[in-house]
Amino acid sequence: MTQRAAFAIGDEIVPAGMRRIVHLPVSVLSDHTPVNLSVEVIHGRRDGPVVFVSAAVHGDEVIGVEIVRRLLRAPALRGMRGTLLVVPIVNTYGFLSHSRYLPDRRDLNRSFPGSRGGSLASRLAHLFLTEVVSRASLGIDLHSAAIHRTNLPQIRVSPGNVDTLIWRGCLGRR
Repeated sequence: MTQRAAFAIGDEIVPAGMRRIVHLPVSVLSDHTPVNLSVEVIHGRRDGPVVFVSAAVHGDEVIGVEIVRRLLRAPALRGMRGTLLVVPIVNTYGFLSHSRYLPDRRDLNRSFPGSRGGSLASRLAHLFLTEVVSRASLGIDLHSAAIHRTNLPQIRVSPGNVDTLIWRGCLGRR
């Protein structure tokens, strides 16, 4: 059997059958502490889809972070096909300050697709979109209610994408 190709992300190469945390540089705090977008890459030995799971796009939505941490401990990941890209905390700034927003007072969720040279929110959106989202055939971005907010369960799909409609069908929606 031929060895599956390695998965490249940022400056890192993750061989088939390996698991690695890759730190993609975002910015530097005023005290020179680096801030990264940390992506746990689980690159299965066998071919399959690339899927991402992310949480804390809004830094005050913390329930998804715990869901992601539990997912990362799942024994089934050892024999997984394909590649799983997991970002437990997308908005590190907001998460650390218990805020929905980044320090530039922008909502990351409203900053996509972003740009390489824009505001902090725009740069983070661009990094997340190019290194994680655009490489996946399916993504799950977890959101939850923050303090003084109420969310109801929902699934959003791209209606023009047949694959996402099939996934929606698997979840009992028509």
